[in-house]
Amino acid sequence: MSPEPDAPHPPPGNFGREPAQAPEEPRARRPRTRRDTLVLAGKTAGALITFAVTVGAFWIALVDRTPGPTIDEWRLKANNTCQRGFGDMQTSLHSAMLQVAQVVRGMPPAGTRSPELASVVTSMDEVASAFRAMSADFAEIPVPEGYDRRDIDGLLRDTRNFAATFTTIATFLVNHQVGQSTPLQIQATVSAMQALATTTMPSWVAGARRLGLTECLAIMGTAPPTPAAPAPAGFTVGQQALAERIDSRVLAGCAPASAQENDKVIAAVNCAVVRPGPARNPLVMRFIDAKALKAWIAGLSAGLGSRGCARGDSSGAWTHEGTVTGTLVCRPGSNGSYLAAWTFDGEDVAVVAEAGDRRTIWTWWKDNANLLTP
Repeated sequence: MSPEPDAPHPPPGNFGREPAQAPEEPRARRPRTRRDTLVLAGKTAGALITFAVTVGAFWIALVDRTPGPTIDEWRLKANNTCQRGFGDMQTSLHSAMLQVAQVVRGMPPAGTRSPELASVVTSMDEVASAFRAMSADFAEIPVPEGYDRRDIDGLLRDTRNFAATFTTIATFLVNHQVGQSTPLQIQATVSAMQALATTTMPSWVAGARRLGLTECLAIMGTAPPTPAAPAPAGFTVGQQALAERIDSRVLAGCAPASAQENDKVIAAVNCAVVRPGPARNPLVMRFIDAKALKAWIAGLSAGLGSRGCARGDSSGAWTHEGTVTGTLVCRPGSNGSYLAAWTFDGEDVAVVAEAGDRRTIWTWWKDNANLLTP
C-alpha cells in the first residue's frame, strides 16, 4: 500500500495568517481646474514679489549705508582723547620726569619716608592712570577700512608702555620708602626708565607726529609742531606715510610709483638720490605684510648663493650696527644694469636701486642702505 502524498505546506511567513491583500490601485489624479491654475500662479507671483522686495531692500541698505570713518575723523578723536586725558592733570609729563630726576639725585636711604618721594609717587600714579585711560580710548576709535595701521598700533603699544613704566617707578618709590625694595627691582626700574627715554618716548613722538596728533604732542611739555600737511596732490595716504619715513639725507623728492602697487605692495614711491651712484631713482615699497615681503625677496634670491655682494651675485642677511635688519640681494638687473635690493623686515619695506655696474651700486649701498627714519 503506497503512502499518501504529503499535504501542501503554506508559504514561509504566512503560517496561520490570512493571504496577503493585493495592493490598492493608486487614486487617479484629479484634473487641474482653471481655479487651481490661478491659485498656483498667484502663489508663484507672490513669492517672486517677496524675493524682489527683499533684494531691493538689501540693495537700498547697501547703497545708503553710512560711510565708514576717515583718517581725519580718527585724528580729531585721538587729539580730543589726549586733550581730555591730560587737560585736567596737575602735573605735565615733563614736570613728572623732572621730579623723578631730582629725587634720584638725592634719594634718601631705604626705609625713610619722604614728602618729596610721596609727591613724586602721586605724580607717577596720575600720569600712569592718564596713559592707561588714553590707551583704552585710542583703542575704541574706529580706524578707516584699509588704512595702514602700523603707526596707530605703534602708538597704542607705546602708550601702554608709558603707563607700565610710570607704574613701575611709583611701585619702586613706595617700596623704597618702606624698606622693601630689592636689587632686582632697582635694576628693573632703571631699565624701564632707560627704555622709556631711548625707545618708547622717541617712538611715541615720531608716531604721533606722522599721524598729525598735535594735541598729543603738546603733552610732552613742548610747543606743538606744525600740523601734518595733507598728502601732496597725486599721493595716497600710504605713499605719503612711506615718503615721510625716508631719510632726506639719502633720498629726496619722492614721487608716487602707483604702477608698482598691487595686492601685495600697498605703497610705492620713487625717490631721487642725494649722493650719486644709482643710474635711476630708487624704488621704495611697503608690503602688506611680512609674508608678502619674504616671498618677494625670495623670488629675487632664487639661484643665488650667500658669498656677499662685495664678491658678486649674492643673497644674504644685512646688518646695521650689529643687528640683522633684513635681506640684501645683488644681481644683474634689466637693460644691462646691476641692482641691489634690500629689505627692512620689521617695517615690511623693500628698496631697489640700480647702477651701471656692481661696484658702483655696492659702493653707494654701503653708505646709504639704512635710509628709514624711526
